[in-house]
Amino acid sequence: MQFFQEVTDLKELKKQYRKLAMEFHPDRGGNEKDFVLLKEEYDRLYNQLSKDSRSKDSYPEVIDSLMKYNVDIEIIGSWVWVTGQTYQIRKELKELGFQWAAKKKAWFWHEGEYVKKHKKNFSLDEIREMHETEIVKKRHQPKCLNYA
Repeated sequence: MQFFQEVTDLKELKKQYRKLAMEFHPDRGGNEKDFVLLKEEYDRLYNQLSKDSRSKDSYPEVIDSLMKYNVDIEIIGSWVWVTGQTYQIRKELKELGFQWAAKKKAWFWHEGEYVKKHKKNFSLDEIREMHETEIVKKRHQPKCLNYA
């Protein structure tokens, strides 16, 4: 590694990348070959650090605590979304750190801090299309009996 020294987390990696990108960008007098090498090293480290951070996070703990409830649990990107009949368990969801998304009519949870960098508001279906989605649990819906 020639560009990123002593980087231990994603936040520090991004901070150093921004600084180095300004220095090595061809439009700012840098060499294109060096900039490409910088970007490749950044991508490699970003993938490695993001995998490491996912393995250390609280996702299993949060999801395990929700499994006893009759709700839909879904991981979209790096967010946990809970839908279904959640009104009765809203206090438990808040204690776990979930927040209510009124327009999406769903609860969401994310590890760490999140800063919105755009003004767009996406529907839950649009978010599903943009990111990898994994359904963790579907709620049990009792079958209706038709008496004819």
